[in-house]
Amino acid sequence: MLRALLLLLATAATLSGHAAAGTGSGDGDDKPTPLCSPADRAALLGFKAGITVDTTSILTTWAGDDCCGGGWEGVACDAATGRVVSLRLESQPGRHMNGTISPSLGGLEFLESLVIRDMGRIGGAVPDAISRLTRLQQLYLEGNALAGGVPGKVLSKMSSLRYLSLAGNRLEGPLPPELGGVRGLEQINLAGNRLTGAIPSSYGNLSSLAYLDLSGNLLSGVVPEFVGRFKSLALLDLSNNSFSGEMPASLGDLRHLADLSLSRNKITGRIPPQIGNLLGSLSSLALDDNLLVGPIPKSLFGLQKLWRLDLSKNMLTGALPDLDGGGSLKCLDVSRNAIGGQIPSSISKLHGLERLDISRNRIGGVIPATMAAMASLEWLDLSRNAIVGRIPDNFSRMAGVRHASFRGNKLCGQIPQAPPFNRFPAAAYAHNLCLCGKPLPPCRKIS
Repeated sequence: MLRALLLLLATAATLSGHAAAGTGSGDGDDKPTPLCSPADRAALLGFKAGITVDTTSILTTWAGDDCCGGGWEGVACDAATGRVVSLRLESQPGRHMNGTISPSLGGLEFLESLVIRDMGRIGGAVPDAISRLTRLQQLYLEGNALAGGVPGKVLSKMSSLRYLSLAGNRLEGPLPPELGGVRGLEQINLAGNRLTGAIPSSYGNLSSLAYLDLSGNLLSGVVPEFVGRFKSLALLDLSNNSFSGEMPASLGDLRHLADLSLSRNKITGRIPPQIGNLLGSLSSLALDDNLLVGPIPKSLFGLQKLWRLDLSKNMLTGALPDLDGGGSLKCLDVSRNAIGGQIPSSISKLHGLERLDISRNRIGGVIPATMAAMASLEWLDLSRNAIVGRIPDNFSRMAGVRHASFRGNKLCGQIPQAPPFNRFPAAAYAHNLCLCGKPLPPCRKIS
């Protein structure tokens, strides 16, 4: 949702002040819309010539002399000047374009928005000629097959650039330090490529960043302390890389940060308690599949807007903290750690929780009967711990649970004999001490 909103804002900002082709100048007079510039028409036809296959049928509309008022799909012009200000080509599922991005697009000197998205088979390098697009604010060339490196020297000449996405291509090599010189950038998305190396120190100059997604690459090094300078940052996604070192405490300075993901890296050390400073903004925190140690900071459960917390697949220890807050949580996953202690009865205060996974830890004690008050729960996994006692009878009140697992504990006694708990597969209760009742064999009667 956040990504879609940012894209919507980017598009609105880019096209504000321009009337659509064929609607007049927008000042209330009856002046006809001028024909498109011959130079712009030639630049567009140059792009068309570089496409060898077009199953989207978009380019079949590019015919006739007028690329502004002639129904050229994806082309928008300034109604007063007839100059092309936006080129937006987006594919539908199962449709694609084969070919390359022609250098001729560099001739669209009034272009403010260039979007070529999800064409799948447009390859080759990003042409150097687009450095001539000095008015360009929005550049989205994502979901294609572009190769080579991120063209830092080209992008550094585009001083008006605010929104950049080259995600989902085949780009490789290091992050270009030159990109740190484009100080107006508000969005960088280079996810889903084959980029390597560390984040350049020059990126610390990008003080306007609101969105940074470098996920799904081969990046390494540390998460730099300078990320704390990005005071407008709403999304930071560095997941699926090889980042190491500790989480910088400066992340707690990002008071507008809503989405933070460092999943599937090699990050070590403790979770900085300063993350709890983001109490008015953070909605999703994913730190799973790293090498984090130490206890879970209690401050995380004071985050007022947090709905997703994933700390699974680390080496966290200590007990689950008393859950005084966390009322917005819908998903809590702390599975596959070394957490001990017992389940706090205060977990029942997470009244909106839909998914709870504390499996594969060292949690003991009994299951609190207060958990039956968690009316929104749909997924419950307490498996592979050291929990003792019985499954509380009042769990039958949790009628919305669709998946549950208690296997691999030290539980005993009768399983709650009401849906859904008496209808789960027997495997959900396997490897305990003496559980009985459906779906397991009946309990023995004591004479």
